[in-house]
Amino acid sequence: MSGTIPPDDSTGDGPVAPGGPLDEAKLRKLKFMMALMSGFLVLTFMVVVAAFVWRLSGSGGEGAARVALPAGHFGASRIAVAPGERLRSVTMEGGRIAIAVGSDNAEAVIIVDAKTGQELGRIMLTPMSGFAARE
Repeated sequence: MSGTIPPDDSTGDGPVAPGGPLDEAKLRKLKFMMALMSGFLVLTFMVVVAAFVWRLSGSGGEGAARVALPAGHFGASRIAVAPGERLRSVTMEGGRIAIAVGSDNAEAVIIVDAKTGQELGRIMLTPMSGFAARE
């Protein structure tokens, strides 16, 4: 013996000749890796589609102040009304609520967002000085 070991391909760990058949262990490992990569691709595609739908639905948030509440409810909102003012009417149109309040001295219309309950603004109606009333 000269001290060299002749090549033995019976372990299945050696290189495969091009065009040669794969043994059972390598074929099983190849099938497992293909299934793993396919599963990863499907999962990644599902995440991308879910993110796309989430963005389109508007859940991306238009601000950090918006809180997720049940559909049709915006919680309790406080609308400031001056002492002595009384509610005259409430009208809802186009996602806005118009609240008409008034007292002996002035009238106001309060505009509120129907989805969030936030006051968007006020329209103060004050009497004009020097305006003659027609009879």
